[in-house]
Amino acid sequence: MNDELDRSELGNLGAELGQGGQAVVYLVPELRLPDATGQLVFKRYKGNQVSPNGLRAIVGVRSRLEPRTREALDTVAAWPVRVVRDNGTVCGVIMPLIPDTFFQERVLPSSGRRTRDPREVQNLFVDPTLANRLGMPDVSLRDRFAICRDLALALALLHRNGVVFGDVNAKNALFRLNPEPTVMLVDCDAVRIRGNAPVVRQLNAPDWDPPEGRVLTQATDLYKLGLFVLRTLNPGPRASTARDPGRVVGQLDTEGRAMLTAAFGPPATRPAAAAWRAYFAKRVVPAGSPNLVAAVPVRGPAVPARSSGWRRDPATGKWIAIR
Repeated sequence: MNDELDRSELGNLGAELGQGGQAVVYLVPELRLPDATGQLVFKRYKGNQVSPNGLRAIVGVRSRLEPRTREALDTVAAWPVRVVRDNGTVCGVIMPLIPDTFFQERVLPSSGRRTRDPREVQNLFVDPTLANRLGMPDVSLRDRFAICRDLALALALLHRNGVVFGDVNAKNALFRLNPEPTVMLVDCDAVRIRGNAPVVRQLNAPDWDPPEGRVLTQATDLYKLGLFVLRTLNPGPRASTARDPGRVVGQLDTEGRAMLTAAFGPPATRPAAAAWRAYFAKRVVPAGSPNLVAAVPVRGPAVPARSSGWRRDPATGKWIAIR
């Protein structure tokens, strides 16, 4: 599989879908690729802000996967599928267009204006009554389990292939409920291949910082996965900043609570993403995509016999271990 395209191979660009400080995203309606279904987009970077070799490494992660696993990745992540060159210089990447099922059409209660926005996972942390008033759908506990399962699956798949996702946060994953509840990672061109420098600097979003500091690793991915589970299963006031596993006494059984406590402990104690996937898969009958659930085998221990927790020192603001 050729991982690179020349700009001329994209054909005429379609509508501009959005832009930020680093890039502009366009539809590419004329481009078809044998290993990517659905519509594609071209993310063109501004200036020389990214590492060409870093982008090639990210695209190479997907192209080396066997077809079944590649299909699983495409289901849970908007992963770059080709690097694009312009006059020999890397200028961007081709990515899948995020499906309509991950967007929410709603009427804003303050103005009556209709909007269509990505359904970011931060909406799962809001009190359900308030979420309804804001035009967001009801999300049952079973559906929340399924969403946690598939985020864990996505991270497990990436970790098996040497990827550190890094900036797991409330906005760079989307969710849907139909045709089945699941999640999709976005901003995947900002990941880091283990042993390599990231394409762009990896940061911690506010209230998602791990206790061990700024260097992001697979272990910090697992800490943030624990935060996601906690905040998704116990929405409401202060859920978006919660770090106390005691909040989910009514939502998780003894095994799940032990896993969550371990997720907030030292790096070596944190349950693997595949272990979280297996835990939630047992509690959700897979709807529509059994092959996706089976694509990542469980490896490594789920929970250590004993674990530590963390709390923020009010005097210094630092995270310290509770033994």
